[in-house]
Amino acid sequence: MAAERKIPWGAIAAVGLPTALLGGFLLARGQLNDESVPRTHILPGVGAEVTVLGIWAHPDDEITCAGTLARMAKAGARVILLYLTHGEAAQGAGYGPDELARVRRAEAKAAGRLLGAEAVEVLDFPDGGLIRLDPAKPKAAIAEAIGRYRPQVLISFDEKVGFYGHPDHVRTGVWVREVFEAAPKDGPWPRLLYQVTLPGALVRLARRLVAAFREHYPRDPGKGLPPPELAVSIATVAQTKRDLLDVHASQAKIIADVQPYYDRVPAWLYYRLFDREYFAAIRRR
Repeated sequence: MAAERKIPWGAIAAVGLPTALLGGFLLARGQLNDESVPRTHILPGVGAEVTVLGIWAHPDDEITCAGTLARMAKAGARVILLYLTHGEAAQGAGYGPDELARVRRAEAKAAGRLLGAEAVEVLDFPDGGLIRLDPAKPKAAIAEAIGRYRPQVLISFDEKVGFYGHPDHVRTGVWVREVFEAAPKDGPWPRLLYQVTLPGALVRLARRLVAAFREHYPRDPGKGLPPPELAVSIATVAQTKRDLLDVHASQAKIIADVQPYYDRVPAWLYYRLFDREYFAAIRRR
């Protein structure tokens, strides 16, 4: 009679547990992301010798697509960052408005260096007060920057909800789109505008975990973010995106809200779960 063969439960468990963890991780990533959105390693229309101008309301807004900005700079694109305000009205930073403006301007410059941006400009429109401005002035400033840098591609917020409902973000998105679409008859003008966005599953997660989304994001899906048309893979620049969060040290509390658990999970793992940045594309008519 043949000797009874023992089942190697220990070996099976050693193999089974990692497999189960990997399967659970892949399942979670698939549920959080929209796999129907085409993925790319760089935004279409961007490559060497192409100038990309990112236009934001506050220093740290570039976090919404920092991985994409870093990948474009690595590919040889000329990346420029333009902020309409110094972000001096942010609460809970421990600074007065004037000092915070200086701190956040320095953080914006450091962010540009980390991402490989060629230039960073911080304008002096009032943080928290963009909605009360005569639109002609900020739009003129945006148009002037476009005329000076001559970008082929713009990146900014959408004009409906400004990513999560911040009024300054919304106004920035409105003005950028209006300036983009009001191309002069003569001279170079951007041919593409990319708006940062999120798929529905990530919006639903953000509304559960992120106070900014719970407080400001509209409940009517038709009033929310534009549907994404493409996604840029950012896992290869995970550490750069993670380091960028630390650059904006004055905004640590806000960043901890909008990037839940980023400081508790290694960057290589965090940005393999949240491994892409989403965009809607607007093409010049």
